[in-house]
Amino acid sequence: MTKETKNSVGEKESLLVLSQNSELAKNIEGIRALVESNSERIKALGSWPAYMDAGSLVTRVPSDEKTTAPGFDAGIACALNLIPSDKQRLSAILHGAYTPEAVGQVRREVKDLQYGSETFYWLLACSICEEGGINAEAFFAQIEKFKMLLENPSLAIAAVVSEYSKMISTFGVDPELGENVPYGEIDGCMQGAYIAGHPFAVLYNENFGIFFIGTYEETLGLESFDWSLEKDEAGRAKSGPVFSSRQFVKCKDKEELKRALEFVKANFALDL
Repeated sequence: MTKETKNSVGEKESLLVLSQNSELAKNIEGIRALVESNSERIKALGSWPAYMDAGSLVTRVPSDEKTTAPGFDAGIACALNLIPSDKQRLSAILHGAYTPEAVGQVRREVKDLQYGSETFYWLLACSICEEGGINAEAFFAQIEKFKMLLENPSLAIAAVVSEYSKMISTFGVDPELGENVPYGEIDGCMQGAYIAGHPFAVLYNENFGIFFIGTYEETLGLESFDWSLEKDEAGRAKSGPVFSSRQFVKCKDKEELKRALEFVKANFALDL
């Protein structure tokens, strides 16, 4: 990976926006209003799936000084125009869903990573993201850290390289599932597997005690799979497509996961 320390016109515009928003970054209500005003634009730019609400962006921002929220991410960086407008599309897409186009772009651009590329901005925002427990003060700090890194290219490149390395190391293999099945138990492991070159991946969610299979391709090939009808204590299905998706499904236990993976491997023409 190489770095480019000269700012493009778009990057200079972004830094100007950051300067103009310096006071806004201290006002949580103002931030929420700006994110909300841009949410539909980000959803359209990223061609989000129909089930994804543009309002989900606003829920990432603490509602006041006492509450917490998921916090800063690439979608928020776009909504606050901390990423130049002509470099926001990749981050907008990946905020909604991973697609062959977006994954392919990341794979290409990380081979010769340039300061100011779309993948650079996405990874830099990801390096700030903590996914939960972020109060207003911490949110302000996230914004300031993102701004500081943008203004220091060598630090920004180092953060991006570190984030990419972390991302593709979040998955491994489970001998029971086979060497060609990326498996992880950390949020983000699926995305890391996609970027590392795998067409699908498995995530185990310890909180719910169920497994997920995901892909960025059009389908996992599970349309004819016979899912369990078992439900959890809240009456929710433990198995089957999530939001009727052909790309993201859940399995109630490892046995069902193994059966589903036979279909998935066949779909992607992998050795059984």
